[in-house]
Amino acid sequence: MSPTPPDPRVARRASHVTAIRADNPGALTLTGTQTYVIGAGPLVVLDPGPRDEAHLGRVEAVVGGRHVAAVCLTHAHADHAAAAAEASRRWGELRGSTVTLGRLGREGRPLADDEAIALGGDLRLRALATPGHSADHFCYLLEPEGILFTGDLVLGEGSSMIVHPDGSVSAWLASLARLASLRPTRLLPSHGPAVDDALARLEACRAHRLDRVALVHAALGSGARTLEQIRAAVYGDLPVSHHRAAQLTIRAYLSYLEEAGEKPPPLPW
Repeated sequence: MSPTPPDPRVARRASHVTAIRADNPGALTLTGTQTYVIGAGPLVVLDPGPRDEAHLGRVEAVVGGRHVAAVCLTHAHADHAAAAAEASRRWGELRGSTVTLGRLGREGRPLADDEAIALGGDLRLRALATPGHSADHFCYLLEPEGILFTGDLVLGEGSSMIVHPDGSVSAWLASLARLASLRPTRLLPSHGPAVDDALARLEACRAHRLDRVALVHAALGSGARTLEQIRAAVYGDLPVSHHRAAQLTIRAYLSYLEEAGEKPPPLPW
């Protein structure tokens, strides 16, 4: 009998990190949301993902009966946190920002910014308040390895959306600068591939975001006065599946320009 082939949804990302990819591919989730099992014992389950029993079963298999210190969340969006209650029931105390726990309406213990969870030996997972994609967003740094779990703030490929008005371009840029100051060795995002050239990826994301801001500014200067006109100028022939994300992010760009004193004209939407 031939051996069972490995499950492509489960991958070791580092000596103490395994990624389990949920079956929820899409325009915004790329190949799917990734749950991470982190630590040498005890463990952290980071972002249990959508409400999907098969996915939780794969996470269970990776946990393998080992002690889980906490189920942690990057933020409250459903593709990351819909399974939070079931994951907490199975594995351990639910943890995340105060706002994340409040949005989910779940009992748990809030994480403070810069708080660390011990994961055996000298391993610890440090929570970092990183608003921008959403106001409640946290990233996590595995120390001393320098592996950074970026949630939806930075994707493995492409650009994350900023969920206006909850998200903010200025907050996103500040969070990105904070992450760069930590000089991570590797990025493990919730969507897309791992990134080994961490600082180059962070700089590329910053430059791309500022280029988008400049394109919105130029579109307004050229007379764009509707959402469709700005979207066409900034994104070109964008698939319909991406229109809502573009709309929310364009609104965030307009808010950023207004904060900078540009006073963009009111638009009819």
